[in-house]
Amino acid sequence: MMDFTLFNPIRQLEAIISNIQPKGKFFLPNFDVEKIPTYQLFFEISSKSFCFWVKDSVTAQIIWVEEYSLSWLDADSSVVDNISFVYSSHEFLKSIKWHSIHIQCDSQSFVQVPLPYFRKEFMQKYLQLAKGQLISNSEQILSQADESFGLVHVFSIETALLNWFSQTYPLVEIQYTPICQIVLEVAKAESRNEPAMYVYVKEDAINVVVTNQGKLQLCNRFPIRSTNDALFYILATLSELSISPEKAFVKLFGELGADGQLLAILSEYVTNVELGDFQTVRAWEEGQIPKNYIGMKDGM
Repeated sequence: MMDFTLFNPIRQLEAIISNIQPKGKFFLPNFDVEKIPTYQLFFEISSKSFCFWVKDSVTAQIIWVEEYSLSWLDADSSVVDNISFVYSSHEFLKSIKWHSIHIQCDSQSFVQVPLPYFRKEFMQKYLQLAKGQLISNSEQILSQADESFGLVHVFSIETALLNWFSQTYPLVEIQYTPICQIVLEVAKAESRNEPAMYVYVKEDAINVVVTNQGKLQLCNRFPIRSTNDALFYILATLSELSISPEKAFVKLFGELGADGQLLAILSEYVTNVELGDFQTVRAWEEGQIPKNYIGMKDGM
């Protein structure tokens, strides 16, 4: 019998929606929809992935996590299109009663400007110089000051994404943060005196922060396709900053793979390499909170 689903757009849509399942899910039995006004909702969003977690603002306990790959629609579909499908079949995400919402954006569109030189009216020019291209009408430019490092994060997100979240949560305060700022906060908390590199590894990019004597030396994001790409950018960054691999301290976070391949290879070149608290573990299978999202750190 011929499958008429292929010729019926409505049936096709229903098939897509029915197949939207998180690739990982964790929750505690004390999660209570009636307590959503006391819960904080966090997102980490990139062009390829979407994760959210719920934190109890009273206990600071993470009580729900779901992780998705954004790959159900065709190549021309936007992040908003994909996220909308998640929401279309979700039980509580659409609530407008959240205590607060925090959206962590992982994209190549950001730059840090020294605080004394920052002028709000020049934000577009700062970002254009950093990206090497004009800022389109499809981008919304935002900024966030970091007084401890004496700089301002200037970054952009898709206007459609910003508008979509504003329309979805019209009564909730929404805070947008670039992933690079989260990595900087980790570096700041450690306050190492020696040259230190913090690397947050994701499927298609690494975010790298280097500090020395408590001062920021570099903050950048490098697109990658393999472990070898990540290794190259880490070693190239150390070389560019004239930091000896024997003296450098490197801390890895994020998606390091089940076999820890990046750690093993990097350890052949860099003497002092450590795993951070937020690297991929077999959390989903073991029913534990996943730790491959650096934004899950305490204090957020």
